[in-house]
Amino acid sequence: MKNLAKVVITASLLFPTIFGVSQASAAEQNTNSNIIEYSKKLIGIPYVYGGDSTNGFDCSGFLSYVYSEFGVNLPRISTDQYHTGTPVDKADLIPGDAVFFITVGNRVSHSGIYIGDNQFIHADSTKGIKISNLNTEKYWKNRYAGAKRFVELESPPAPPADGKFMGLDLKENQIGVVEIKKPINLWKRDSNNELEMVRVLQPGDKFRVYTYDSNHGGQYGLGGTFITDMKTHIDYYALDAYK
Repeated sequence: MKNLAKVVITASLLFPTIFGVSQASAAEQNTNSNIIEYSKKLIGIPYVYGGDSTNGFDCSGFLSYVYSEFGVNLPRISTDQYHTGTPVDKADLIPGDAVFFITVGNRVSHSGIYIGDNQFIHADSTKGIKISNLNTEKYWKNRYAGAKRFVELESPPAPPADGKFMGLDLKENQIGVVEIKKPINLWKRDSNNELEMVRVLQPGDKFRVYTYDSNHGGQYGLGGTFITDMKTHIDYYALDAYK
């Protein structure tokens, strides 16, 4: 379902800092919860009709912007967004699902992101990005149209078999595998303990992981080199899920 676009490498990738939405280990997170964390950081940005940037959002622009950070390309209009994805019953909503409303006429005209506890985050036409309630706020309760799921919960690959995991031979002390989604730098430290970029890793590459620490916003140790924990650019699969 994910439509991963090629990206141009910018100067921001030349420094290992926090570009993901959480400093926690990827093994403890899933894509949907990361979407919620990321979207909450946008609370307070004003409403702008037709807006799809941090200068201002309308409802569908907000959804498109947030989901695109996680490799999901949505149509630009709420009505079209509603006609994609997997339908979800209201009773089965999970954080990260998109919720839709009929606010004008007889078709879907507003959208938001469900964050749990009957709440959703959206671009309100008067307050900008804010959190509202599906059930206690009569306006939204009466105009609810349905929900769609664009991002499935993270699921690990098949258990190791024949001495392999994610297609790589298992090594002593290996804790998992990192798979590259978007171009990202591989780092090491030189003789002066200064950071030195080794090369740019490309989508589809896989690497064994031996350590994880919280330095530089989180990093995976590959054995002499490391990758910054940027969840928009990498997926991490932990071996201990099968122990």
